[in-house]
Amino acid sequence: MIRKFMKNIFGENFTENNAKLASVNFAIILLMFLLSGMMLLFLPEQISILHTGTTYYPLPSVLAVWLLPIIALVINISFIRQKRLSKMNSMVFIVLFVIMMASYLSQI
Repeated sequence: MIRKFMKNIFGENFTENNAKLASVNFAIILLMFLLSGMMLLFLPEQISILHTGTTYYPLPSVLAVWLLPIIALVINISFIRQKRLSKMNSMVFIVLFVIMMASYLSQI
């Protein structure tokens, strides 16, 4: 059912091989969304998204926690549409997840 739905959305670009990689990537992104939602309870009202020396760029934490998971979701969908899914993409999403969690934990 899910595979049929995905094939309707992404067309012929969504093959059997891509289905496994896409499901792994979607699982990583879902984990990013879940942990971002849980971290929202512990983060201060504003968190920094960029630190360059004395320059400080704060965003409201309600907005900032969803920034990286949404970017990862858009990138994954674009990889599917361009037939560019690979194991390296999954590794990049894992690294992005680790960086995201490290940045949240450093701000608590």
